[in-house]
Amino acid sequence: MALTSAAEEASHEINCCLAPASRVGLTEDAEDGTSVSRRSMNPEFNHLTREKPVFPGGVTNPSCSIPLNLSDEDRVPYTINRYLRDYQREGIKFIYSNYIRSSGCILGDDMGLGKTVQVIGFLAAVLHKMGTWEDVENNRPLFLQSQMPSKESNPNKVFLIVAPLSVLYNWKDELDTWGYFQCVVVHGLRKKEELARISNGRIEIALTTYETLRLCLDQFNMVNWSAVVVDEPTR
Repeated sequence: MALTSAAEEASHEINCCLAPASRVGLTEDAEDGTSVSRRSMNPEFNHLTREKPVFPGGVTNPSCSIPLNLSDEDRVPYTINRYLRDYQREGIKFIYSNYIRSSGCILGDDMGLGKTVQVIGFLAAVLHKMGTWEDVENNRPLFLQSQMPSKESNPNKVFLIVAPLSVLYNWKDELDTWGYFQCVVVHGLRKKEELARISNGRIEIALTTYETLRLCLDQFNMVNWSAVVVDEPTR
């Protein structure tokens, strides 16, 4: 996907992700019908599954502790879906429906409504993330994976997120909070090395600034991006 048309791709303003809740093993609150997770309070269980994200002490609807199906193959993992609001699920479906048609879209929610987590939920779905230890195993180098029982591999996908420097590392922090993504920041002195890692198929998500994109446009255009997310594109 050529970067010169990035403004036509999914456009998202950065904002704080909403993180209200937790997992199953639930008790119901008699007053409002919500359910409080006990599982997040069990450190031994979370250590075994290595779920991401986990927000201890949160409240969630047990009916949402299942994956959000977008298609037969792509689904938002339950670890993310359990924390989403209904409008955020609709936003993810909107992004996905345009993605599978190779069409750009704009997510125009107001600030503070969780556009960042909607993008992350979409990325988790198309990258087939589980939000558990399985992602850790799948993120191992290929020579280590070859020593494990063989599994059907998915074609490599790589996504680019372009954002102002002021929020670039917030994107990285949110990706690390909400799942196990192989992501890299392409900025500063090591940008050439990081671009080489992307070209070698070792990265799922690349983060960069508008300035670095302009400086290295030819190198970025050599990568077959699955999609480009443009944050604050009015700059």
